[in-house]
Amino acid sequence: MPYTPLSDLEVIHRVLSGEKQLFELLMRRYNQRLYRTGLAALGGNVAGVEETMQNAWIKAYQHLSRFEGRASFPTWLTRIMLNECLMSLRGQHRLVELPQPEATTEASLREEHTPLHDVLNEELRQALETAIGTLPNTYRSVFMLREVEGMSVVETAQMLHLSETNVKVRLLRARERLRSQLQDFAPAHTFTYLGPRCDAMVHHVLARMGEVLQEAAPQLQ
Repeated sequence: MPYTPLSDLEVIHRVLSGEKQLFELLMRRYNQRLYRTGLAALGGNVAGVEETMQNAWIKAYQHLSRFEGRASFPTWLTRIMLNECLMSLRGQHRLVELPQPEATTEASLREEHTPLHDVLNEELRQALETAIGTLPNTYRSVFMLREVEGMSVVETAQMLHLSETNVKVRLLRARERLRSQLQDFAPAHTFTYLGPRCDAMVHHVLARMGEVLQEAAPQLQ
């Protein structure tokens, strides 16, 4: 019988039932989503994004019992991340700085191999990330959530507190700015957060979960 991965709801139920180590599954599924969301909100400040990711994961763990399933878990989690980004911009948080992987480990960050990876070379990937990083924040946030993370217009509008029309206009303008620099690109495979970087995030958050376990315990029961 083929192996069927646990759904998000199944993992959440088991974490709330005491199997707290399974929270790692959720982290590994959505680290890249939070990373991309953080880049959309905070720009190219990778260290700041990773600090905010730690905050978001701890907040999600502490309030996991409040997840009611009315929205999908990744949508609920992304809202937490965006709220933490706002607080990070206000200077309210500071956590452990994660070590950056050395250049020699860059190839290991592309764990999910598809035929597209055979043609999407490293220079093109870096050029795209650099080009997106130069976009004004109002355009970059919409572009990252819509084109890189794959959110719908409705979801993006809700996340950024914009009208759907504004989302469409800003996305169009972002594309126009990028078109002059890049002709062909594959946004779904850029801004990866895999391999050693994902491992480091999981390690630090799991360590902090132990520190907050007593505080979170009443909410997880």
